[in-house]
Amino acid sequence: MQLRFSVLARNRSFSKAMRRIRVKLQPLLDEFESVEMQNPIHEAILVGLTDDQAPDFFEEVENNDGFFQVLAGVGFSDSDDELTEAVFERLRRASLACPFSRPDQEAFASLFDRMRPTVVC
Repeated sequence: MQLRFSVLARNRSFSKAMRRIRVKLQPLLDEFESVEMQNPIHEAILVGLTDDQAPDFFEEVENNDGFFQVLAGVGFSDSDDELTEAVFERLRRASLACPFSRPDQEAFASLFDRMRPTVVC
């Protein structure tokens, strides 16, 4: 299963910052794909990240194409470290919201716990 995110930016600085931090998040995205699922239900989790909504905004988007999809607000900060942490938490939240079976949910929760020190400095 894949974890993908796209950026829906109103502010050009937000878009540039998101491109800069993508490299910090790549190890998480790579490891996510390597998790052996017991009950696969989707091809991928798609997360749209936007600076156009409040940081607490989180909404599931209907998708009938085999994907679990959400739209999440991210507060823009001049600090790449703070932005990386905010995006990491939105990706974690999307994973938790996906209706995985209990064993798969536990496997992905464990992955996020294990990857946090690597991704969020």
